[in-house]
Amino acid sequence: MTAQDRAPGWDKQAINSIAARDYGGLERMFEAHDWDAGGRLYGQIAPSRVVEIYGSVAAFEAAHPAEWPDPVDVIDQDQPDVWLTSYYGFAPESWGLLGFTQEWMRRDFLDNSRPGALVVIYGAGGAENPLERGRILGVQQQSHIRGHKRDFVPANRWADEQRDEGRRDKWNYALKAVRAWRVSAETRPRVQEFAPETYSPSSATLIGARGRRLTVSEARGLLDLDLTEVTVFGGASVDFHVSGPAREILRPSKAGPVSQAAFMTRESEGPKHLYILALEGNADHFLGHSAEGNRIVKVGFSRSPDTRCYSHNCALPAGAFRWSVLRSSAKDRSPFPSSSHALAGEKVMKNLLDQHGSSLGREFFLASDNHIENAWNMALAAAETWKSE
Repeated sequence: MTAQDRAPGWDKQAINSIAARDYGGLERMFEAHDWDAGGRLYGQIAPSRVVEIYGSVAAFEAAHPAEWPDPVDVIDQDQPDVWLTSYYGFAPESWGLLGFTQEWMRRDFLDNSRPGALVVIYGAGGAENPLERGRILGVQQQSHIRGHKRDFVPANRWADEQRDEGRRDKWNYALKAVRAWRVSAETRPRVQEFAPETYSPSSATLIGARGRRLTVSEARGLLDLDLTEVTVFGGASVDFHVSGPAREILRPSKAGPVSQAAFMTRESEGPKHLYILALEGNADHFLGHSAEGNRIVKVGFSRSPDTRCYSHNCALPAGAFRWSVLRSSAKDRSPFPSSSHALAGEKVMKNLLDQHGSSLGREFFLASDNHIENAWNMALAAAETWKSE
Protein backbone atom coordinates (compact mmCIF):
# COMPACT_ATOMS: atom_id res chain seq x y z
CA MET A 1 0.00 0.00 0.00
CA THR A 2 1.40 3.39 -1.03
CA ALA A 3 1.03 6.65 0.87
CA GLN A 4 -1.56 7.78 -1.71
CA ASP A 5 -3.75 4.75 -0.87
CA ARG A 6 -3.97 5.63 2.81
CA ALA A 7 -6.55 7.75 4.54
CA PRO A 8 -5.68 11.40 5.29
CA GLY A 9 -3.73 11.74 8.51
CA TRP A 10 -2.28 8.19 8.37
CA ASP A 11 1.26 9.55 8.63
CA LYS A 12 0.66 11.35 11.93
CA GLN A 13 -1.23 8.34 13.29
CA ALA A 14 1.64 6.02 12.34
CA ILE A 15 4.23 8.30 13.96
CA ASN A 16 2.20 8.74 17.13
CA SER A 17 1.61 4.99 17.41
CA ILE A 18 5.30 4.11 16.99
CA ALA A 19 6.35 6.90 19.36
CA ALA A 20 4.04 5.54 22.07
CA ARG A 21 4.95 1.88 21.51
CA ASP A 22 8.71 2.11 21.06
CA TYR A 23 9.75 5.33 22.83
CA GLY A 24 7.14 6.10 25.45
CA GLY A 25 5.75 9.14 23.67
CA LEU A 26 6.65 11.86 21.22
CA GLU A 27 8.81 13.82 23.66
CA ARG A 28 10.96 10.77 24.39
CA MET A 29 11.20 10.04 20.66
CA PHE A 30 12.51 13.57 20.07
CA GLU A 31 15.05 13.11 22.88
CA ALA A 32 16.22 9.78 21.45
CA HIS A 33 16.87 11.38 18.06
CA ASP A 34 18.23 14.64 19.53
CA TRP A 35 15.57 16.58 17.64
CA ASP A 36 14.61 20.15 18.46
CA ALA A 37 10.89 20.99 18.29
CA GLY A 38 11.75 24.64 17.72
CA GLY A 39 9.05 25.84 20.07
CA ARG A 40 6.30 24.03 18.16
CA LEU A 41 4.15 21.14 19.37
CA TYR A 42 5.78 17.73 18.99
CA GLY A 43 2.82 16.43 17.01
CA GLN A 44 3.06 19.32 14.55
CA ILE A 45 6.74 19.04 13.79
CA ALA A 46 7.20 15.25 14.09
CA PRO A 47 6.31 14.38 10.44
CA SER A 48 8.88 16.80 9.03
CA ARG A 49 11.59 15.62 11.45
CA VAL A 50 10.85 11.98 10.55
CA VAL A 51 11.08 12.67 6.82
CA GLU A 52 14.34 14.61 7.28
CA ILE A 53 16.05 11.62 8.92
CA TYR A 54 14.27 8.58 7.49
CA GLY A 55 13.34 9.88 4.03
CA SER A 56 9.64 9.08 4.42
CA VAL A 57 7.10 8.06 7.03
CA ALA A 58 6.88 4.64 5.33
CA ALA A 59 10.64 4.21 5.85
CA PHE A 60 10.16 5.18 9.50
CA GLU A 61 7.54 2.44 9.81
CA ALA A 62 9.89 -0.08 8.22
CA ALA A 63 12.59 0.83 10.75
CA HIS A 64 10.16 0.15 13.61
CA PRO A 65 8.40 -3.14 12.82
CA ALA A 66 5.74 -4.49 15.16
CA GLU A 67 7.23 -8.00 14.76
CA TRP A 68 10.87 -8.96 14.39
CA PRO A 69 12.18 -11.35 11.73
CA ASP A 70 12.90 -14.99 12.50
CA PRO A 71 16.60 -15.08 13.50
CA VAL A 72 17.17 -18.27 11.48
CA ASP A 73 15.80 -16.50 8.39
CA VAL A 74 18.24 -13.63 9.04
CA ILE A 75 21.12 -16.12 9.07
CA ASP A 76 19.90 -18.07 6.03
CA GLN A 77 19.65 -15.00 3.77
CA ASP A 78 21.96 -14.77 0.76
CA GLN A 79 23.71 -11.90 2.57
CA PRO A 80 23.14 -12.58 6.29
CA ASP A 81 22.59 -9.48 8.42
CA VAL A 82 24.86 -10.82 11.15
CA TRP A 83 27.54 -8.71 12.84
CA LEU A 84 30.44 -9.13 15.25
CA THR A 85 31.43 -6.90 18.16
CA SER A 86 32.98 -7.18 21.61
CA TYR A 87 31.71 -6.47 25.14
CA TYR A 88 33.37 -6.57 28.55
CA GLY A 89 30.83 -9.25 29.46
CA PHE A 90 27.42 -10.44 28.30
CA ALA A 91 24.54 -9.45 30.58
CA PRO A 92 21.45 -8.56 28.52
CA GLU A 93 19.38 -8.53 31.73
CA SER A 94 21.14 -5.28 32.68
CA TRP A 95 22.44 -4.13 29.29
CA GLY A 96 19.62 -4.10 26.76
CA LEU A 97 21.39 -2.24 23.99
CA LEU A 98 24.04 -2.00 21.33
CA GLY A 99 26.05 1.11 22.14
CA PHE A 100 28.35 3.44 20.21
CA THR A 101 30.59 6.22 21.51
CA GLN A 102 30.00 8.50 18.51
CA GLU A 103 26.75 9.26 16.70
CA TRP A 104 28.34 8.68 13.28
CA MET A 105 29.19 5.13 14.35
CA ARG A 106 25.55 4.44 15.21
CA ARG A 107 24.47 6.06 11.95
CA ASP A 108 26.86 3.81 10.02
CA PHE A 109 25.35 0.69 11.62
CA LEU A 110 21.82 1.92 10.91
CA ASP A 111 22.68 2.62 7.27
CA ASN A 112 24.21 -0.83 6.74
CA SER A 113 21.89 -3.10 8.72
CA ARG A 114 18.18 -3.83 8.88
CA PRO A 115 15.86 -4.00 11.89
CA GLY A 116 16.22 -7.48 13.35
CA ALA A 117 19.91 -7.84 12.55
CA LEU A 118 21.87 -10.25 14.76
CA VAL A 119 25.01 -9.19 16.62
CA VAL A 120 27.43 -11.85 17.86
CA ILE A 121 29.25 -10.79 21.03
CA TYR A 122 32.72 -11.93 22.07
CA GLY A 123 34.59 -11.09 25.28
CA ALA A 124 36.92 -8.11 24.90
CA GLY A 125 40.48 -8.26 26.16
CA GLY A 126 39.44 -6.18 29.17
CA ALA A 127 36.53 -8.45 30.15
CA GLU A 128 36.23 -8.83 33.92
CA ASN A 129 36.14 -12.63 33.71
CA PRO A 130 39.43 -13.89 32.21
CA LEU A 131 37.67 -17.06 31.01
CA GLU A 132 35.42 -14.93 28.77
CA ARG A 133 38.17 -13.01 26.98
CA GLY A 134 38.30 -13.83 23.31
CA ARG A 135 35.36 -16.25 23.56
CA ILE A 136 31.97 -16.03 21.81
CA LEU A 137 29.59 -15.16 24.67
CA GLY A 138 26.21 -14.46 23.14
CA VAL A 139 23.98 -13.13 20.41
CA GLN A 140 21.44 -10.32 20.44
CA GLN A 141 18.81 -9.21 17.97
CA GLN A 142 18.85 -5.50 17.24
CA SER A 143 16.16 -2.98 16.61
CA HIS A 144 16.72 0.43 15.04
CA ILE A 145 15.04 2.05 18.06
CA ARG A 146 17.32 4.85 19.20
CA GLY A 147 17.98 6.10 22.66
CA HIS A 148 20.59 7.00 25.23
CA LYS A 149 22.42 4.28 27.15
CA ARG A 150 20.48 5.21 30.30
CA ASP A 151 17.20 4.28 28.54
CA PHE A 152 18.19 0.62 28.22
CA VAL A 153 19.86 -0.20 31.56
CA PRO A 154 18.46 -0.42 35.11
CA ALA A 155 19.05 2.45 37.53
CA ASN A 156 21.81 0.69 39.48
CA ARG A 157 23.73 -0.13 36.28
CA TRP A 158 23.38 3.48 35.13
CA ALA A 159 24.72 4.67 38.50
CA ASP A 160 27.72 2.35 38.10
CA GLU A 161 28.36 3.70 34.61
CA GLN A 162 28.32 7.27 35.91
CA ARG A 163 30.77 6.51 38.71
CA ASP A 164 33.28 4.93 36.33
CA GLU A 165 35.20 7.66 34.49
CA GLY A 166 36.38 5.16 31.91
CA ARG A 167 32.81 4.22 30.97
CA ARG A 168 30.83 7.38 31.70
CA ASP A 169 31.05 8.83 28.20
CA LYS A 170 31.18 5.59 26.23
CA TRP A 171 28.39 3.79 24.34
CA ASN A 172 25.87 6.58 25.01
CA TYR A 173 24.50 6.43 21.43
CA ALA A 174 22.38 3.34 21.81
CA LEU A 175 20.05 1.05 19.90
CA LYS A 176 17.58 -1.13 21.77
CA ALA A 177 18.13 -4.90 21.80
CA VAL A 178 14.93 -6.96 21.51
CA ARG A 179 16.09 -10.57 22.10
CA ALA A 180 19.27 -12.26 23.36
CA TRP A 181 20.83 -15.71 23.61
CA ARG A 182 23.77 -16.83 25.75
CA VAL A 183 26.31 -19.33 24.40
CA SER A 184 26.67 -22.25 26.79
CA ALA A 185 29.86 -21.71 28.79
CA GLU A 186 30.94 -25.28 28.07
CA THR A 187 30.95 -24.74 24.30
CA ARG A 188 32.15 -21.15 23.73
CA PRO A 189 34.50 -21.06 20.71
CA ARG A 190 37.37 -18.62 20.39
CA VAL A 191 36.58 -15.61 18.23
CA GLN A 192 39.48 -16.31 15.85
CA GLU A 193 38.09 -19.80 15.26
CA PHE A 194 34.49 -18.62 14.87
CA ALA A 195 35.25 -15.64 12.60
CA PRO A 196 38.69 -16.26 11.02
CA GLU A 197 38.03 -13.94 8.07
CA THR A 198 36.41 -11.05 9.93
CA TYR A 199 38.43 -11.02 13.14
CA SER A 200 42.10 -10.31 13.60
CA PRO A 201 43.96 -8.81 16.57
CA SER A 202 44.67 -5.70 14.51
CA SER A 203 40.95 -5.17 13.83
CA ALA A 204 39.75 -5.79 17.40
CA THR A 205 39.51 -2.08 18.32
CA LEU A 206 37.47 -1.28 15.21
CA ILE A 207 35.16 -4.26 15.74
CA GLY A 208 34.57 -3.28 19.36
CA ALA A 209 33.77 0.33 18.46
CA ARG A 210 31.62 -0.08 15.36
CA GLY A 211 31.01 -3.77 14.72
CA ARG A 212 31.81 -5.60 11.51
CA ARG A 213 29.58 -7.72 9.31
CA LEU A 214 30.39 -11.43 9.25
CA THR A 215 30.98 -13.31 6.03
CA VAL A 216 28.31 -15.71 4.79
CA SER A 217 30.14 -18.81 6.03
CA GLU A 218 30.87 -17.23 9.43
CA ALA A 219 27.24 -16.18 9.86
CA ARG A 220 26.10 -19.71 9.03
CA GLY A 221 28.45 -20.93 11.77
CA LEU A 222 26.16 -19.27 14.29
CA LEU A 223 23.77 -22.20 13.77
CA ASP A 224 26.43 -24.57 15.16
CA LEU A 225 26.46 -22.87 18.57
CA ASP A 226 24.70 -24.15 21.68
CA LEU A 227 22.40 -21.36 22.91
CA THR A 228 19.99 -20.42 25.68
CA GLU A 229 17.55 -17.53 25.32
CA VAL A 230 17.78 -14.99 28.15
CA THR A 231 15.84 -11.91 29.19
CA VAL A 232 16.72 -8.50 27.76
CA PHE A 233 16.32 -5.48 30.03
CA GLY A 234 13.06 -3.75 29.22
CA GLY A 235 11.71 -6.74 27.31
CA ALA A 236 9.52 -9.71 28.06
CA SER A 237 10.78 -12.12 30.71
CA VAL A 238 12.20 -15.45 29.55
CA ASP A 239 11.00 -17.85 32.23
CA PHE A 240 12.49 -21.15 31.01
CA HIS A 241 16.19 -21.31 30.20
CA VAL A 242 16.69 -24.40 28.05
CA SER A 243 19.93 -24.83 26.12
CA GLY A 244 20.07 -26.45 22.71
CA PRO A 245 21.24 -26.19 19.10
CA ALA A 246 20.94 -22.68 17.70
CA ARG A 247 18.54 -23.65 14.91
CA GLU A 248 16.19 -25.04 17.57
CA ILE A 249 16.60 -22.23 20.14
CA LEU A 250 16.57 -19.32 17.67
CA ARG A 251 12.88 -19.85 17.01
CA PRO A 252 10.51 -16.93 16.51
CA SER A 253 9.14 -15.34 19.66
CA LYS A 254 5.42 -15.95 19.47
CA ALA A 255 2.87 -13.74 21.16
CA GLY A 256 -0.36 -15.18 22.52
CA PRO A 257 -2.57 -15.66 25.55
CA VAL A 258 -0.98 -16.77 28.80
CA SER A 259 -1.76 -20.38 29.57
CA GLN A 260 -3.57 -20.99 32.83
CA ALA A 261 -2.44 -24.63 33.02
CA ALA A 262 0.80 -25.78 34.57
CA PHE A 263 3.39 -27.21 32.20
CA MET A 264 6.97 -28.42 32.13
CA THR A 265 9.82 -27.78 29.72
CA ARG A 266 12.54 -30.33 29.02
CA GLU A 267 15.74 -30.34 27.07
CA SER A 268 15.84 -32.31 23.86
CA GLU A 269 17.41 -35.78 23.91
CA GLY A 270 21.14 -35.93 23.29
CA PRO A 271 24.54 -35.79 25.01
CA LYS A 272 24.42 -34.63 28.65
CA HIS A 273 26.70 -33.59 31.48
CA LEU A 274 26.33 -34.44 35.15
CA TYR A 275 26.46 -31.62 37.69
CA ILE A 276 26.17 -30.71 41.36
CA LEU A 277 25.06 -27.21 42.32
CA ALA A 278 25.82 -25.80 45.79
CA LEU A 279 23.73 -23.14 47.50
CA GLU A 280 25.92 -20.26 48.64
CA GLY A 281 24.83 -18.47 51.81
CA ASN A 282 24.13 -19.31 55.43
CA ALA A 283 22.67 -22.83 55.31
CA ASP A 284 21.44 -22.59 58.93
CA HIS A 285 19.32 -19.56 58.06
CA PHE A 286 18.01 -21.16 54.88
CA LEU A 287 16.96 -24.39 56.64
CA GLY A 288 15.70 -22.81 59.83
CA HIS A 289 17.89 -25.18 61.86
CA SER A 290 21.55 -26.13 62.09
CA ALA A 291 23.09 -27.63 58.94
CA GLU A 292 25.91 -28.98 61.15
CA GLY A 293 28.50 -27.86 58.64
CA ASN A 294 26.89 -29.64 55.69
CA ARG A 295 26.14 -28.21 52.24
CA ILE A 296 22.82 -27.78 50.47
CA VAL A 297 23.23 -29.22 46.98
CA LYS A 298 21.20 -30.02 43.90
CA VAL A 299 22.20 -32.90 41.63
CA GLY A 300 21.20 -33.53 38.03
CA PHE A 301 22.22 -33.66 34.39
CA SER A 302 21.89 -31.17 31.57
CA ARG A 303 23.20 -30.21 28.20
CA SER A 304 24.74 -27.19 29.96
CA PRO A 305 25.24 -27.24 33.76
CA ASP A 306 26.22 -23.57 33.65
CA THR A 307 22.89 -22.69 32.03
CA ARG A 308 20.99 -24.83 34.51
CA CYS A 309 22.69 -22.95 37.37
CA TYR A 310 21.80 -19.63 35.73
CA SER A 311 18.17 -20.72 35.40
CA HIS A 312 17.92 -21.66 39.09
CA ASN A 313 19.41 -18.32 40.10
CA CYS A 314 16.85 -16.49 37.97
CA ALA A 315 14.15 -18.13 40.08
CA LEU A 316 15.65 -16.72 43.29
CA PRO A 317 14.86 -13.21 44.53
CA ALA A 318 17.84 -10.90 44.96
CA GLY A 319 19.41 -11.66 48.32
CA ALA A 320 22.07 -13.58 50.20
CA PHE A 321 21.58 -16.97 48.48
CA ARG A 322 22.90 -18.01 45.08
CA TRP A 323 23.57 -21.33 43.36
CA SER A 324 27.05 -22.09 42.07
CA VAL A 325 28.40 -25.00 40.02
CA LEU A 326 30.24 -27.21 42.51
CA ARG A 327 30.92 -30.12 40.15
CA SER A 328 30.43 -30.40 36.40
CA SER A 329 31.56 -33.14 34.05
CA ALA A 330 31.83 -30.42 31.39
CA LYS A 331 34.99 -29.09 33.02
CA ASP A 332 37.21 -32.01 32.09
CA ARG A 333 35.43 -34.41 29.72
CA SER A 334 33.08 -34.71 26.78
CA PRO A 335 29.36 -35.13 27.53
CA PHE A 336 27.93 -38.58 28.14
CA PRO A 337 26.39 -39.97 24.93
CA SER A 338 22.75 -39.87 26.05
CA SER A 339 20.30 -38.94 28.80
CA SER A 340 20.23 -42.60 29.83
CA HIS A 341 23.95 -42.57 30.63
CA ALA A 342 23.59 -39.37 32.66
CA LEU A 343 20.42 -40.62 34.37
CA ALA A 344 22.34 -43.64 35.66
CA GLY A 345 24.85 -41.29 37.25
CA GLU A 346 22.15 -39.05 38.70
CA LYS A 347 20.44 -42.05 40.33
CA VAL A 348 23.69 -43.03 42.04
CA MET A 349 24.13 -39.50 43.41
CA LYS A 350 20.57 -39.43 44.72
CA ASN A 351 20.84 -42.84 46.37
CA LEU A 352 24.17 -42.14 48.06
CA LEU A 353 23.26 -38.65 49.25
CA ASP A 354 19.95 -39.96 50.56
CA GLN A 355 21.77 -42.72 52.48
CA HIS A 356 24.63 -40.63 53.86
CA GLY A 357 23.02 -37.20 53.98
CA SER A 358 19.51 -35.80 54.22
CA SER A 359 16.99 -35.50 51.40
CA LEU A 360 15.44 -32.04 51.03
CA GLY A 361 12.98 -33.23 48.40
CA ARG A 362 13.39 -34.21 44.76
CA GLU A 363 17.02 -33.67 43.71
CA PHE A 364 18.01 -31.47 46.69
CA PHE A 365 20.16 -32.78 49.56
CA LEU A 366 22.07 -31.78 52.67
CA ALA A 367 25.41 -33.57 52.87
CA SER A 368 29.04 -33.31 53.94
CA ASP A 369 31.85 -32.49 51.52
CA ASN A 370 33.22 -36.03 51.78
CA HIS A 371 29.89 -37.66 50.95
CA ILE A 372 29.31 -35.22 48.08
CA GLU A 373 32.73 -36.01 46.62
CA ASN A 374 32.16 -39.75 46.95
CA ALA A 375 28.72 -39.52 45.32
CA TRP A 376 30.22 -37.50 42.46
CA ASN A 377 32.97 -40.00 41.72
CA MET A 378 30.55 -42.94 41.89
CA ALA A 379 28.12 -41.13 39.59
CA LEU A 380 30.80 -40.53 36.95
CA ALA A 381 31.70 -44.22 37.03
CA ALA A 382 28.06 -45.30 36.75
CA ALA A 383 27.38 -43.00 33.80
CA GLU A 384 30.57 -44.08 32.07
CA THR A 385 29.79 -47.79 32.32
CA TRP A 386 26.01 -47.70 31.70
CA LYS A 387 24.83 -50.03 28.95
CA SER A 388 21.34 -50.49 27.55
CA GLU A 389 19.75 -53.84 28.28
